[in-house]
Amino acid sequence: MLNKIATHLFNQKSVAIFVHENPDWDCIGSAFALRNALRQKNIRADIFTENELSHHLSFMETDVITYTDGSILDYECYCAVDVGEAKRMGVWGDVFMTNENTVCIDHHIAKDSFTSLSYIEHTRSATGELIYELLQYTDVIITKDIASYLYCAISADTGSFQYSSVNKRTYEILIALTEAGIDSSHLSSMLYERNTLTQLRLKAETINSIRLYGDGKIAIASISSDTLEKYNALPSDIEALAQIPRSIDGVVISAFIKEVEKGNIRVSLRALDDYNIEPVARVFGGGGHKKAAGCRFANISIDEAEKALVDEFLKLV
Repeated sequence: MLNKIATHLFNQKSVAIFVHENPDWDCIGSAFALRNALRQKNIRADIFTENELSHHLSFMETDVITYTDGSILDYECYCAVDVGEAKRMGVWGDVFMTNENTVCIDHHIAKDSFTSLSYIEHTRSATGELIYELLQYTDVIITKDIASYLYCAISADTGSFQYSSVNKRTYEILIALTEAGIDSSHLSSMLYERNTLTQLRLKAETINSIRLYGDGKIAIASISSDTLEKYNALPSDIEALAQIPRSIDGVVISAFIKEVEKGNIRVSLRALDDYNIEPVARVFGGGGHKKAAGCRFANISIDEAEKALVDEFLKLV
């Protein structure tokens, strides 16, 4: 199927690439790598986001097209990257669904296909891996820029190659990207060593909020909308906070609860060892991977969301 999708994409005259709301580095790195590959073959390609790229995502490039009311696009094909369902594209979701020539490339467990062509492989560590594999079916040259985007994508979604999703193929791709000329030391520094003062203050707030359950096997951390407003936080400022409760010695299941606004809760779930957190996410209408998943709550407080999550977590431990 990946061969078919590669042939399809690289036979278009124009491709609009869509990412999920509040994109992470796997999402945006994969999108930029694909866009540059398409442009290398003289295919008009652009990336569409809800908002301008955050400080965390913009150290290589900021050339994206943001949403404006009534946007009408003139592209033959729409391609969703690292997106499991249309609503994950936020304001672009409805626009995306107006085209019948659509493609999805993703590594999350999919509920239903929403595109005419799709390649979903949830066993891969990152969508960046899938973009690399797709390019192997083309005559695209993996330039230093393309390789750098893919490195950032894969590194970010594997916790700098620490997660259990990393396997032999991941390292084979890493070798190929290194041979393409990436500066892994510089890229890693940009990815992991550029905290803003706001991010550090939010980390402190998150640490102070941690509560343990299940004889210390379960950790819950949270951050309120009042705190986010206090520090004038951006979505990118809270991306790394989900890893904090997970890092506690003895914890095997964790959750980070983000109150985006009063009553609007988003949750990042994490698991270690042989624990599978994805079914818990599905209980609350979410999804993701065995070790990393997410869900949302509406019209509920942080304490109520925490109680609901803990009730499900205790069934696992």
